[in-house]
Amino acid sequence: MATQNAVLLLVFNRPDVTEQVFQAVREARPPRLYIAADGPRPSRPDDQDTTAQVREVFAQVDWPCQVHTRFLEENLGCRNAVSSAIDWFFSHEEQGIVLEDDVLPSPAFFEFCDTMLERYKPDERVFSVVGNNLVEPWYKHPESYFFSKVFFVWGWASWRRAWQHYDVNMARWPTTKKKHNLLPFMPKHRLHAGYWKLVFDLAYKNQISTWDHQWTYTHWENQALCVTPSQNLVRNIGFGVDATHTSGSDPEYIKRLQVASQINTGNTTAAVTDNVQYYEYMSQRVLGISVLTWIRLSLRRFPKFFSQLKKISNKLRAA
Repeated sequence: MATQNAVLLLVFNRPDVTEQVFQAVREARPPRLYIAADGPRPSRPDDQDTTAQVREVFAQVDWPCQVHTRFLEENLGCRNAVSSAIDWFFSHEEQGIVLEDDVLPSPAFFEFCDTMLERYKPDERVFSVVGNNLVEPWYKHPESYFFSKVFFVWGWASWRRAWQHYDVNMARWPTTKKKHNLLPFMPKHRLHAGYWKLVFDLAYKNQISTWDHQWTYTHWENQALCVTPSQNLVRNIGFGVDATHTSGSDPEYIKRLQVASQINTGNTTAAVTDNVQYYEYMSQRVLGISVLTWIRLSLRRFPKFFSQLKKISNKLRAA
């Protein structure tokens, strides 16, 4: 079944995974396709060729579709290229679906997004629809979907009304950090609160080149939730040394994860409340919140040292 919504594809320099994701989108036949590609990095000569190959993938659009492209000549990096691309997307669309180049969706993903985008379109308590449930092997929810304060970037959808609150620079974070009651979703557990404060600090100071922690912060700042499927509907196919944020081997939750080809969303609406159990499983199985994780994150405060450490780690994995 064709999706009713526009799709934004965020791509860069990996033609192999981009091709696979494009074919899944091709089957969903969105009426409008937005393609945002970051430019090649000056320090990586191979990027000239690989970014060109990625852009050639979209010559295969062969269904009735309005195609919009944003092919950057210069490299902006993950933080700015992605956030500005989503700005561009929602400047044209009231609502839509967002996929990165390594997130392979099942047909059920598009159906789930279509249904939930319409169902919760006017509900200001809901800021996004996610297609992933990475703890499904451990957590079995009895209904087809639920709500969570946990946003995870692998396949999602939203509305312009929600995205308008997004600020990639997190200008209000220094004030919010000092006043705990301004962020009710912040966990009460000391270690977890410390983890999230560190994550938001790193994003605010641009010591981690990402855009998605800012979107989590936007949810929490506005006490907004994510619609989350009980069955996982996507697979990340981008783990490897060339990945930006998934440069290791497949973690345990990926090895166990299944992808549902169908999902029954039903006609009844779920209670719009944060699912505490889901957060607990995510923090343990996926985020791995611990003292060791906090220490590793803290090393990002020292960019040169962290960069060298990551290079050494990647070389050891590739050996």
